Amino acid sequence: MNSLTEVRLIAGRELARLRSKMFVISTAVMMIVVAGILVALKLMGGSATKVGFVEEGFGGQVTAVATAMEVETESRTVSSREEGERLVRDGELDALVLDAPLRMVVKGEPDERLRAALSALAQQSALNGELAKAGVDPAQVNQAVAGASVEVVSMEGVDELRDTRLGLAMALSVLLFIMLQASGIMVAQGVVEEKSSRVVELLLSSVRPWQLMAGKVLGLGLLGFIQMGLVVATAAGAQIATGALELPGGELAGTIVWSLAWFTAGYTVYALLYAALAATVSRQEDISGVSAPVQVMLMAGYFMCFTLVPNDPEGPLVQALSFIPFFAPLLMPVRAVYGAPVWEQAASLGVTLVVIGVLVWLAGRIYANSVLRTGGRVGLKEAMRAGD
Repeated sequence: MNSLTEVRLIAGRELARLRSKMFVISTAVMMIVVAGILVALKLMGGSATKVGFVEEGFGGQVTAVATAMEVETESRTVSSREEGERLVRDGELDALVLDAPLRMVVKGEPDERLRAALSALAQQSALNGELAKAGVDPAQVNQAVAGASVEVVSMEGVDELRDTRLGLAMALSVLLFIMLQASGIMVAQGVVEEKSSRVVELLLSSVRPWQLMAGKVLGLGLLGFIQMGLVVATAAGAQIATGALELPGGELAGTIVWSLAWFTAGYTVYALLYAALAATVSRQEDISGVSAPVQVMLMAGYFMCFTLVPNDPEGPLVQALSFIPFFAPLLMPVRAVYGAPVWEQAASLGVTLVVIGVLVWLAGRIYANSVLRTGGRVGLKEAMRAGD
């Protein structure tokens, strides 16, 4: 067999985890959570207040005022006050609005947004009455008042979707962090498990060390990519169904593509580091200690997503950090949500790919010189010198 065939067979061995209960349950949980969040956002942000009116014409006035004050209402004309009150008691209406005098009938606590809109209508009606008594045409006054406004001059521009972008960026940070950490630790545990059980000795009688490491990283990477893809696909489906995130479709599609690309690059960087460091120990309990520097880098990138990026996504410091391959897989996808230029994302990905090439050589050397050594921890300098 050639080298690629051997790597492919080892990767297929790792992909068998697709059928494991842990993979199925963890993937299902993440899919349910992501879909649930989008549905909840839609329910919280898109619910209209159901309002009943006895007079249809009066209902149009209330709806116009409510719309002007950005209060979403769903109007319904009822045949009588009694019917409207019954619908309010049964929960089919949130409020019944009556004219002359203006009243709002509710079952419990009133909707304060609707109450404010009705108060504005009542004040306008009172003003119109006083103007008529004074012999002034209310229509002319209302027209003049409606034309008065404040001109806003923004020095930096206004992003009306800033809150939506922030929420998406934070959710993306959490998902990428969880996926990168879980996948990297899985690689480390697999390496130590094979080493401690002496299975690695049997495997290395048929394949070379670098082939074993490459197959493990590739197989578990495909496993993580499938899991990430299923979660992202679920999120995309929930977004299409609910429209919870009011972002342009092209922008969301670009975010998805870049997120998958950066997960792949980020996984490769961290998986190689985890595999190399895990090969230097022989017990599962030692993994956390030897992989601490990798965990620190991953955590640092994660925290920067919540602190530095939202405050200044295009600042010099954030731009510089997002070109460091150990931070880029977390920072760049978040910056993409804020509109980072495509050339920056491509350039950062290119730098990361170059570093991956270096890590393949470095991790392969450490792995090959350490994976067959049992007992105490193998020092990195010793692992690099072995075999010279």
